[in-house]
Amino acid sequence: MSAPAQVHTYGPKCRLTPVAHPTPTGQDNGVPPVPAQFFYSSVMPIDDPLSPGTIAVQIATLSDASYRREAIDVVVGVSRLHMVSIPALQMKPIYWSPVNDIAVVLRATWFYRDTMLPIPPAVANQLEAGYRELQPHTETWSDELRCAIEVGPLGEEKVSHRLWPEDVENLSDGDKQTVSDPRISTDPFCAASCYRGEAAAEGSVDPTPKSASTMPHRSYASYHVIYKDASRAFLLKPSLKPSAYYGRRPVAKIMKGMTIGIPVVRGFDRETWERIHDKKGRRDTNSQSESPTSDPAESVGQDVLCPACKAEKEKGQVTDLVMVVHGIGQKFAERVESFHFTHAINAFRREVNMELCNPVVKGVLRDDQNGIMVLPINWRHTLSFEDGGPMTEEDKATHVPDGFSLKDIEPGSIPAVRSMISDVMFDIPFYMSHHKGKMIKALVTEANRVYRLWCRNNPGFAEKGRVHLIGHSLGSAMAIDILSRQPTRVPRLDMSIKLPGADFFEFDTNNLFLVGSPAGFFLLLERGMLQPRRGRIKPGADQSDIHAPDVTGQVGRFGCIAVDNIYNVLAKEDPIAYLLNGTIDPVYASSLKTAHVPSTTSSIFKYVGNAMRSLVPGATPSPATIEPAVTPKPSVVRLPSQLELEVHDFTREEIAERKAYLLNDNGQIDYYLRYGGGPLEIQYLNMLSAHTCYWTSQDFIRMLCMEVGRKPGRQNTIPAMRAQKATKRIIVN
Repeated sequence: MSAPAQVHTYGPKCRLTPVAHPTPTGQDNGVPPVPAQFFYSSVMPIDDPLSPGTIAVQIATLSDASYRREAIDVVVGVSRLHMVSIPALQMKPIYWSPVNDIAVVLRATWFYRDTMLPIPPAVANQLEAGYRELQPHTETWSDELRCAIEVGPLGEEKVSHRLWPEDVENLSDGDKQTVSDPRISTDPFCAASCYRGEAAAEGSVDPTPKSASTMPHRSYASYHVIYKDASRAFLLKPSLKPSAYYGRRPVAKIMKGMTIGIPVVRGFDRETWERIHDKKGRRDTNSQSESPTSDPAESVGQDVLCPACKAEKEKGQVTDLVMVVHGIGQKFAERVESFHFTHAINAFRREVNMELCNPVVKGVLRDDQNGIMVLPINWRHTLSFEDGGPMTEEDKATHVPDGFSLKDIEPGSIPAVRSMISDVMFDIPFYMSHHKGKMIKALVTEANRVYRLWCRNNPGFAEKGRVHLIGHSLGSAMAIDILSRQPTRVPRLDMSIKLPGADFFEFDTNNLFLVGSPAGFFLLLERGMLQPRRGRIKPGADQSDIHAPDVTGQVGRFGCIAVDNIYNVLAKEDPIAYLLNGTIDPVYASSLKTAHVPSTTSSIFKYVGNAMRSLVPGATPSPATIEPAVTPKPSVVRLPSQLELEVHDFTREEIAERKAYLLNDNGQIDYYLRYGGGPLEIQYLNMLSAHTCYWTSQDFIRMLCMEVGRKPGRQNTIPAMRAQKATKRIIVN
């Protein structure tokens, strides 16, 4: 039974408590500070676990930053994937370049009472201006309301405040002298100076600022406002405002508790928000409040850390970081956004987070496993081989000014097709040319940059966290190349060095997942083979195997990679993917059964079979599980006694098996993905999408979560992932 959810106390130590900074005496006329709340708005899904509509962040941090009016970036979100720029009020991703996923941040001060949604900043600032002018928080205002009710409609007209000031053009010359325009700019840079940073403001993704002469749209332009007390007010349209002529008396009704017009409140109320928008969280709160050990009422007055904040902080300490290296085609994504690698990985991250909540996956996770973070490594956008010219400073010495570029030799016919081919397919010949070193350097630098940022924002990860790589397409071959030259033991990360290294990864790689990988073909070209790294300490491995020269290899040999486990996942229709078991030993590879990634769903035939079995008395449907069915005993083949048998090389098989288990705890590397299939399957149609199917495959997502999250060591492997021999026993008469 899972532990009950912790409850936010909303006390001084709770991160969800709205923060209001008091204005120095003499500047505020006793006006109470306003508890503000930050909201975001984005056209793209935000992947960090944020509260619905609001930024799940240390509210005090954002409030402090805007209060000081300093240019600062504040890391926000439970997983700390985004940062808010103050005072620009923009939320951007930290670890990858924004791809139309810059979110506009709103600092809200006034809210609709029934939904706790923010009132537009321009309207909120007018409400705040009237609030500070009339001071409804004082006893004087309460007396004025009582007197207005006693006088009648004419008295109520006196306490009805016009929301927006009248345009000066519509007034007489005498009135122009007495009218002051209390409008407050909603521009974040200007609003930071209003009321000591307490004005409502909204950021913008538009880099060009609006003209100061442009009049903003006035919402509720003809409305009046009735301030009831220090935190409640009502917006009244003209037909509802007090009128002696029509005998309307809304103030009297409001003071009796009736709702007239649009009710609004000053300051954010988190409990009201959760009651309205987070029913599930409310149920958890109700069930948890029954426990005397975590009663929020007992903790509010105590100067202790909020238990829910503490639980979220511990949950946010991710233990496994997965970096995904893209392959070919990202130059094409610069023109066609839907092909962008970042979008695919953002969706992939969401699926991984959802899969980690699956009870089947939770059952195999190690005790100290605390979440998986997936980040894209966009290395290609820093290179532009197609344009010609020097790429970096060191290239200038060898650059030929009269050299030609791809555009100079490309015919003008079928330009759309040629452009697509050059953007998608030319990465492979570039990699096999003298540009290979630049591509490798770009990948290493970008991976180290992301890793350094992650460690800076997640203190302690460099010492306790684990790093894994996913290489797709050409990115997998590049990962093999880098990890072949990777030191067996990586030096301790030195955060005092500002620039990331470009020689090798500054982190140790635990698991390497290759998807849609041509790495086998590159091993063939380089005459390499997969080998475990000599002297690399691997949990559960035999110490004699780790140092055996006939089993392990040295750093620098192509294919001798510094990882604990390597997985090669491929869709059978993927034309780019190659097998890797044979690069260990072809004979050993031929002795293994074809392995598939365990399926998360049952086929229609299995469901039909279960339905038929349910109709038979005493029969039970087969359970849906990732555990494999009991493997039948191998069949026995009896041969004549005079048959001459082939001599079996047991020594070679033993060495190959020891290599395989050092390279992967399961004893094999290749796993086919169940993609397509069925009686109407057309392989040549599946081929078109097979190379990019991995990011949406639930089977691969579950495999990744289990293999990354399980306890390390051969004894902790999942039965469905283990290698199985395909040979038969032979008995000679």
